[in-house]
Amino acid sequence: MTEARRQAGSLEALRETLLHEGWIVLDVRLLGVARGSSNSRQALGRTAYAVFCRELTTLLRAGMSVVEAVDTLAARQRVEAQPRRMVSPAPMLLQHLSHGLPLSRALGMLPDTPGVLVAAVRAGERTSDLVQALQDYLRFDELVERLRKRVVSAAIYPAMVTALGLGISLFLLLVVMPSFSRMYAGLQGGATGSGNAMVLLSVWIKAHQGAAFATLALAVVLIAWWVWRGGARRALDAAIEGVPWLRVRVRDFRLAMMYQTLALMLSGGYAMVDALRVARDAALDRRLREGLDACMAQVEQGKGVAESLALQGLCDEVGRRLMAAAERNGAFPRAAAVVADLHGERFELFIERMTRVVEPVLLLAVALMVGAIVVTMYLPVFDMATRLR
Repeated sequence: MTEARRQAGSLEALRETLLHEGWIVLDVRLLGVARGSSNSRQALGRTAYAVFCRELTTLLRAGMSVVEAVDTLAARQRVEAQPRRMVSPAPMLLQHLSHGLPLSRALGMLPDTPGVLVAAVRAGERTSDLVQALQDYLRFDELVERLRKRVVSAAIYPAMVTALGLGISLFLLLVVMPSFSRMYAGLQGGATGSGNAMVLLSVWIKAHQGAAFATLALAVVLIAWWVWRGGARRALDAAIEGVPWLRVRVRDFRLAMMYQTLALMLSGGYAMVDALRVARDAALDRRLREGLDACMAQVEQGKGVAESLALQGLCDEVGRRLMAAAERNGAFPRAAAVVADLHGERFELFIERMTRVVEPVLLLAVALMVGAIVVTMYLPVFDMATRLR
């Protein structure tokens, strides 16, 4: 047994390259993208591939061959190249196709190509129905995009309210409060309790206003660096894992993606083990990948698909019965699509309910925070006026 490190655009492309070279592949693990590589500099987003697939489907329906269609899209990219225009994979893809590679192999050699897209195109090449394979992938991408948009749209309003509340609070603390320090200094009598604390804080901020702004700027830079390095995502994942009911709902999103991948692969003619392997490579969670690994091993040993999925906690009772029915009638693509829709609907319902609860709670919290700062700023005045009487 030999271990080696190779660079490739995706895990699926690397696996296929090794098999073509005569290796027996036991496992492929992602170690990361090499820094400074051309692939990392030319990485394309998922949206760029979705737009490319939609345009390619249109040209193939019009009667063009694959090479002609890709050449047309590459030529348009060269002619209409603009800074604001989305980068297309067509020019890089055309270079690989000109060397006689099939479309699936060429896609697998591009940076950040979705493994599901490569597998779908390969299935279309097997069945000689590339247009249908691309349409199936676009339906998969639409589901992913719809669920992501639900999350983003639900998070925009709470994020705006939180940012506005923090901005007002910082303005009161760093700009308004130092102005109050002059008034506090001219008052006779000493403040007590929270009033005295507010006087001391306002005087300190007035004396160190530059340091306070510098500290705030440094905090913003550190937070931005933390988010850019993925620390915020890891912290969010850890927080989700620590809350059982939230973990279950997020798992619905991941299972929806997994079953939609299975439906796409099975409708393209993939065997169940191969479809599970593609879903494993595209899985969004480490536990999901481990469960799919165990499920593949059990299916290869002769166990039923429904039983294997249920033993690994990858389906509930409804999903188990649907997959068990598919084992009898052979309608695995339809059953997997239905299970994906069920998990997707549960996740969307959860997002809708959370939005209804979180928005008023955040508004109340921000109002209380700003109101508490304002009231605390005036406490020394009230305290000292009472003592002067």
